[in-house]
Amino acid sequence: MTGLRPQDLETLLNGLPAATNDRQKDYNLGLVRRLGAAPCISDLLQQYLADDDLLDEIAGRSYRHVNHFDKIVLVDSGNRLGYRLTLHAWCPPYTEKELHDELIHDHRFSFWSTILTGRLVSQNFSRTDGPGAAAAAGHPVTPFRQYRYSPEKLGVSTHSNFYEFVGDTELAVTGETVEEQGNAYHLQYHRIHRVALPMESMTCTMVLRGPRERDFSNVYNTAYPSTDTQSGNTMFTRDELAGKLRSILAGINAQPHAAS
Repeated sequence: MTGLRPQDLETLLNGLPAATNDRQKDYNLGLVRRLGAAPCISDLLQQYLADDDLLDEIAGRSYRHVNHFDKIVLVDSGNRLGYRLTLHAWCPPYTEKELHDELIHDHRFSFWSTILTGRLVSQNFSRTDGPGAAAAAGHPVTPFRQYRYSPEKLGVSTHSNFYEFVGDTELAVTGETVEEQGNAYHLQYHRIHRVALPMESMTCTMVLRGPRERDFSNVYNTAYPSTDTQSGNTMFTRDELAGKLRSILAGINAQPHAAS
């Protein structure tokens, strides 16, 4: 897919159907794999870096996520039934507090993702009551506080994350998933997991977010208070975004397959 322009990419994603049957799921997986191939994503990143207007647009919706990765939103129609294309970049080192954060969550939407650099290690969980209880049976159980997360845009440069305290719950670790560079996978919105922070080098993924399937996600931890709480996001500046895109581009070009 070399030669794809940013405006062509936006048109392509806006044309994807909201209904995600098995055939569409397979198509989306192949699409994110093709978009994430080194020649395609490298070319796109170079085009973004050469266009100040596009950089300003992307910077205005991109930020450091509470789960300690840089979230760079390349395409977003703003339609809850539309698709979004983002880059997620985990860049060590981390503070001691970040290393001990639990970061367990599910999502408001299902998504397809491909690993651009590094490797992605996820720890998977199931609840011990309700959906997932069967999968959790027989695994060690840990108590957590559960919150319903919903974001809200406050202004041009800030977003706020609201966490509604639901109550105490129990989760069981059900396994670990490892995705190597070049792999692509699909994750359903209700799956509970956390990403292990990479310690040696940057891990960057391209994520094709599907249509929103509910208005909230769930967050599980023991650090937040037993009350409602919130946190804020500050959008990147154009220069901050450009620096991050250059780092991602350098990481992609350093991969063994980049010259193929």
